[in-house]
Amino acid sequence: MSSLRTPVPVLALIPLLALPTPARSQRTEQELVQHLDTLVPLWAAARERARAASEAYLRGIEARVPTESVVVGPLTVLVVPGEQAAALDVVGHVWTTEYAPWIDASPTLSRSRIFFRWAAGEVDYRSASFEVRSVQGSRWRSREYMEAGVRRAIGGFLKGDLLGTRIETQWPVPPIIALPDRTDVYRRAASVPSQSARACLSGNADACLVSMGLSDGDIPLDAWYTQGERYLLVKRSRERFAFQGGGPCIAGDYAACDRVLDDYTPRYAAAPNNLWAAPFDAEVRGSLLWYALVEGGAGAWGRLLAHTDDTPLAALEAASGLAGAELAAGWQRWLVENRPTRQAGLGSMALGALLWTTLLIALAARSTRWRLG
Repeated sequence: MSSLRTPVPVLALIPLLALPTPARSQRTEQELVQHLDTLVPLWAAARERARAASEAYLRGIEARVPTESVVVGPLTVLVVPGEQAAALDVVGHVWTTEYAPWIDASPTLSRSRIFFRWAAGEVDYRSASFEVRSVQGSRWRSREYMEAGVRRAIGGFLKGDLLGTRIETQWPVPPIIALPDRTDVYRRAASVPSQSARACLSGNADACLVSMGLSDGDIPLDAWYTQGERYLLVKRSRERFAFQGGGPCIAGDYAACDRVLDDYTPRYAAAPNNLWAAPFDAEVRGSLLWYALVEGGAGAWGRLLAHTDDTPLAALEAASGLAGAELAAGWQRWLVENRPTRQAGLGSMALGALLWTTLLIALAARSTRWRLG
């Protein structure tokens, strides 16, 4: 019996003999490094060929589309021959009325171009030398349509000034454009199920900063949401939380909701203040930035860029020339002034019903034996 059992440990050791030894692993690692060293120059050469081919392609596009340039403030606008007057009119109006009062210089604007074309058909215009944003529309397009395109182009360029800054990483906002429908900002702020958002709209400036995610340090979720509102926060994101205890929360266990949020807060905190769950979204934050720039007036954009290494709130204060609470209070008043008019619409409905009733009675009276006259 013992003679039959003794080979078993020996056989069990056979697979271990095939395992890589430290010396063999070291040789394998060295060989991989040598192979990578030989691949890096090939990869660099291939990337350079691709860059050269892309540059040649873009230069070919530039050569096929004849352009002339007009200057509007710091903007250089490229147009096809014959479009200079239209570009100066449309781009100039947007720039002078919406941006010139608070922007003095922009690194991205100075090195970029707007391609403007308001004519039949669109063309593909790109450049190998600078960034180009295209604003094009057929002749039947309205002036408002073209102006909206100019805003998007300028706002996108200005957002490029913020890339890599603390504002962009900790307090992201959309392209910096004037809000065509300011009532939409109010609707966004008012529709959030959040106790801090409600306090903000009621006139509490500190609550506005909290709802924006602009307070110093981490903001606990219970400063934004009541227990029931935290339940709604999880419910709206049930797919995200499905495998992290979301089931009991959705079933009505509020303690489970808090555990889910406590678990996910550090994972999804794109900023130190857990901005992923802040009540006010990027559009509302963008309205505060726009308000700060307009309030700051001349040089506001330069002051903002000079403080992008500070906290987002400090940068907003520098741009506006106001303390944080004062800035938030002014923005809150501006927001409430732009809230939509609330009406049930019963007056117009009743008038319509009366008119239709009168019309039907008149028709009925003329088509029966009891008709009038």
